[in-house]
Amino acid sequence: MSHFATPFIVVNLGCEMIFVIDQRLKAQNIAMEKCEKVLTDIVTVLLHPKLLDELFIPQPVATQTVVKQLLEDISTTSIMRLDEYSLSKLWDLMTMIYKWQLSTATIQNIFDISRRHLRSVAALMPRNYSKDIIENAIKRFGILAQDLSDEDYKCLSNTVIFWFNQYHAKISVLLRLDLQRKDGTFCLPVSINPNIIKNLGENIYKYDSKKKTLDDYETCSADSNEINCILESIESIKSKSKVQIQLPIEFGNDFSTKQTLEIERNMLFESISTNVKTNTMDLRFSPEMPKSTQEDLLQMLDDFDN
Repeated sequence: MSHFATPFIVVNLGCEMIFVIDQRLKAQNIAMEKCEKVLTDIVTVLLHPKLLDELFIPQPVATQTVVKQLLEDISTTSIMRLDEYSLSKLWDLMTMIYKWQLSTATIQNIFDISRRHLRSVAALMPRNYSKDIIENAIKRFGILAQDLSDEDYKCLSNTVIFWFNQYHAKISVLLRLDLQRKDGTFCLPVSINPNIIKNLGENIYKYDSKKKTLDDYETCSADSNEINCILESIESIKSKSKVQIQLPIEFGNDFSTKQTLEIERNMLFESISTNVKTNTMDLRFSPEMPKSTQEDLLQMLDDFDN
């Protein structure tokens, strides 16, 4: 299994989360200032250099439970709050739309999808929001792509696709766009709008001309895969200057405690390095590799010295 699958899963699902939240904020006629605040808070944490530093460390892929909790934590770092039902439906939307994109793409497209996701997020951000943090995330994926062999590409793609095998929800936006059948299976690429196929990773909601009104969402049945009501109160919740994120990887002398990452909201952007593959390191998982991330890093340092 690829040791670089985790950043693809977290970042791409995070971008899909942002698309859904942006759509719902606009559908509910939330004031522009508050919409921009919500998006700014979430994007700043999701793509913060400190968090990406940790995600890009070569490591066995994080579990579904861990990634879900991480993204739920990120979604609640803004001035809005989601109830448990909304979080569940948000997860369905995120996972199934990204799963559909992966099922339609070629092996190399996994990087194209990530770039388009990030570019589409940049297009949603306020004019005064620094795009450097987004451009840096794009560069990280680009540098990694240059160092992968064809076999590494295949391993990475298979690892990410396998991660989504347990998800089979029917999503109304996919059904409306004829991307998913009523039995939950995905439609073949040859039957899909070519513009969608050529632009996998873009905000899919821009192709959805049959969006429901807010009243439709409020009256939809409980088993619908759309988010029923995404916001409780957006004015009564204050945004903190610092947020704490529980990472999906373990650190510490006893390897038993997970690292809590503290992130400043008002950060000054700095250029940061990217973890890349060398000729002496294999990105794929094998039983002989160290079990912990810290042991993995120590082994990598030994490889550099030799």
